[in-house]
Amino acid sequence: MHHAGEVPPEASNPVRKRNYRVILIDGGVLGITGVAGVFMPVFIVRLGGSNLEVSLLTALPALTGFLFAIPIGTFLQSRRNVVPWYARARGSAQMVYVATAAASALVAPAQAVLVTLILWGAITIPSTIGAVAFNVVMDGAAGPRGRYDLLSMRWSVMGLATAVSVAVAGQILQLLPFPLNYQLVFVSLSVAGFFSFWFSRQIRIADHLPSVRPPGDSIPHRLRGFVGMIRGERRFVSFVGRHFLLTFGSRLAAPLIPLWYVREAHAPDSWIGVIGMAQSLALLLGYSFWRGQSRRRSARILIVSSTVGLALYPGLLSLSTDLLTVAVITGASSLFAAGVDLVLFDELMKTIPRRLALTLSSVETSTQNLAAIVAPLLGGLIAELAGIQVGLLVAAVVTLAGALGLSLIRPPAPPPEPTPAT
Repeated sequence: MHHAGEVPPEASNPVRKRNYRVILIDGGVLGITGVAGVFMPVFIVRLGGSNLEVSLLTALPALTGFLFAIPIGTFLQSRRNVVPWYARARGSAQMVYVATAAASALVAPAQAVLVTLILWGAITIPSTIGAVAFNVVMDGAAGPRGRYDLLSMRWSVMGLATAVSVAVAGQILQLLPFPLNYQLVFVSLSVAGFFSFWFSRQIRIADHLPSVRPPGDSIPHRLRGFVGMIRGERRFVSFVGRHFLLTFGSRLAAPLIPLWYVREAHAPDSWIGVIGMAQSLALLLGYSFWRGQSRRRSARILIVSSTVGLALYPGLLSLSTDLLTVAVITGASSLFAAGVDLVLFDELMKTIPRRLALTLSSVETSTQNLAAIVAPLLGGLIAELAGIQVGLLVAAVVTLAGALGLSLIRPPAPPPEPTPAT
């Protein structure tokens, strides 16, 4: 008998080797789509989008994710295996790029901004399925002792692929006229998304016993049971609340960073590509660095050093408009972001019982989406009222508060010692 989500011991070697290979290839292909994270906000700005519309690029998809994450988690908990749902969701979500390219070719720039925002809101449903299933799929593929290794390798491969892709995309965007340059890049991203679907569907994890709702169970009764179940997981609730604050600060800065690049530092697309490449290369180094540190340092030291380092980024960025300095600061921040990715994923999974993995993962996803709804809008509002620099400084303070809160979480209690036989 094996735990749900773990590969049976008799199949662990061949299955996990195959999983690692497929997940790393998928990570490389998916890393190509990381170009969108760098250039999609810039695309909106160049179409004439306002500070608020750049903020909505993050907030609207997050609203859909917030509303649907928990129902999706409940649905997935009733499925025997989530890998097919994970693969289909990841593949379909990447189709938004080709749809965005088509919109910018068919309608006027002002309408293209609106259509793009609507598209990004719509694809959050498959994106949320992928986000909720991601934790369980990766944990099932790696096992509790392999999370740092698998995720650090996957995200390193993704970082390398993104670094190369961002550099190439930056040159393409610089050489070709607007908006044809962005249209060609976005179509390429959707092609990469199809290959991500192809590889991710080959991941193999053990089935779990799907949950079954008792017949006649009323909605109010189910809601009370759901809330009671969440409240009973105190370490999970504590982690999620503090993680929310850290994410809120990071999301507050998210729409302001591309605005700083374009409107304060006056960065051309080629330089934005260089900055994105610096981010990706730093992530690549960071995952390897933090993977090694996880074998020598305590979880608390890893949490403090990575989260505090990340929190300093918006404040430091607001102090410089020199493009080389901006690239260096952004690259350095990515070293700490790599640590945050790894350590917080590992810490989250420590707080989730395997029998509730999909349900609690959906709660975490919903909470993070709540931060992604409110914070970018607040960031855009602060930028309008007080300036982009003030917004970045506020983001730094909020992120630092979340970092300090996470550092105070108590480690899990060690398992009780067996009682000696009498």
